[in-house]
Amino acid sequence: MYDILFKNVLIADGTGNPMYRSSVAVKDGKIDKISNELTGSAELILEGDDSMVLAPGFFDVHSHNDLLVAMDPYVTPQVLQGVTFDVSGNCGQSAYPVSKDPVKEEILRKYTGAVMPISAVPNWNKMNSFAEYKAIVDAGKPKINYRNWIGQGTVRIAVMGMENRKATAEELEQMKALVREAMENGAIGISTGLIYAPGVFTPEEEIVELAKVVGEYGGVYATHMRNESNKVVESVEEAIRIAKASGCKLLVSHHKVVGKKNKELYKKTLELMDKARAEGMTVMADQYLFNYGSTTMCAVFPPPYQSDGVAGLLAHLKNPETRAAIAENMENDETWENFFRITGPEGILVVSCPVTSQYNSLHISEIAEKLGKSAVDTAIDLLLENNGNVLVAIRLSEQEVIDGIWKHPFTAAGSDGIGAGFMDLTHPRAYSAFVKIFQTYVRERNVVTLEEAVRKCTSLPAGFLGIENKGLVKEGYDADLVFFNKDTIGSDADFVTPRVDPKGVEYVFVDGNVVVENGKIKK
Repeated sequence: MYDILFKNVLIADGTGNPMYRSSVAVKDGKIDKISNELTGSAELILEGDDSMVLAPGFFDVHSHNDLLVAMDPYVTPQVLQGVTFDVSGNCGQSAYPVSKDPVKEEILRKYTGAVMPISAVPNWNKMNSFAEYKAIVDAGKPKINYRNWIGQGTVRIAVMGMENRKATAEELEQMKALVREAMENGAIGISTGLIYAPGVFTPEEEIVELAKVVGEYGGVYATHMRNESNKVVESVEEAIRIAKASGCKLLVSHHKVVGKKNKELYKKTLELMDKARAEGMTVMADQYLFNYGSTTMCAVFPPPYQSDGVAGLLAHLKNPETRAAIAENMENDETWENFFRITGPEGILVVSCPVTSQYNSLHISEIAEKLGKSAVDTAIDLLLENNGNVLVAIRLSEQEVIDGIWKHPFTAAGSDGIGAGFMDLTHPRAYSAFVKIFQTYVRERNVVTLEEAVRKCTSLPAGFLGIENKGLVKEGYDADLVFFNKDTIGSDADFVTPRVDPKGVEYVFVDGNVVVENGKIKK
């Protein structure tokens, strides 16, 4: 008697090898047997056909679900896509540690509020350490596997606030102690967001010292690099230096190359990572497969004016003198990753601005034309009117860049799912990143095979992160499984209606428990 029996199904086992047909028995949360000779009965029997594929559950190595998992133990937007393992705390932004200093707490609230449902988690400010964060999340009995990075930006805020300076020796030791506590209690590594304050203020040597603590535990340095456009090659070089000096594995987050003139640079960045692997380093990239990325609109403004956080930036924008200086910088300066110059206002789409919601789903250039203002003034006024709370999507990589990075054997999938589960308007990748891979990049465009896409979503990230007994359909492995229709898997989610359930994912299992049945959450 088995718990689950898959009879005569197509299996994409996560290795990347060709699919094959067999039967799979699950018992006590494990894959008990794989054989064409399987007999016996089960509580749940699922029959195979020419469309349904059994695969390992998907890994999302780049999410922002730190607090969603505390609100929704299923992390519904994830599991409906077949994701059974979620890694949050990316881009330097983790929900913990929260300083007990009310000023620093408020800075962190503004820093993370655009990507996490802070207002919906009343005990958020009690997450003063990773252990306390994990206790709060585990109390809700999550139905999905989860791990976390500790965010370098969050750590720096807990010790230094948003100050634009080097850390003192004492402050550095305080930050290292916070990182060590996280690693000892199960964090998977440290993440950085080096285009955002305070990450942008952090010198390389400070990051190395924090990463050395992570390296002691065999952890990972995951980085949203300092620049993904004109200086993307130099940024990859810095990331490799940090990982090498600290002894960490390296994960290049949401790898992309921004700007048409830079589109050939992805070949160089991949070469650099290949060279690092050849020299013995463990290096991988993750990617969401959309032309538009998404972030807070504060990232469009010059970093030097953000040393006092969102409130400080708004104060500068209200001052006529500093407003003029900011506008001039945005229009002319390319010494920083200036999206206003690189993509232009026609490439910056307003996803959500709650006070002036009539501008949702319009580009800055379109709003400027409606208002009869310059694009820079439009962006400034929009941020002010919405008290700094504007989510944008920015046209980033050319399609050939996305394809080239995705084809690389060491690129895994990540959703970068900002706002999943709590924002009505957000980037559709939060609800469709994984199913779109199989719809667009496998079925419609044949960029990679189905088997290779499954590998990139399963055994590749599992092996890189050192997660045992997951990522393969293999006897003895955990029964984290997804049963999907390869002919219909996909999504209709877009920027106007992002909160759309995916299609084609019929069953999802976590440790042998049914969490999705007939495309719906089973509670």
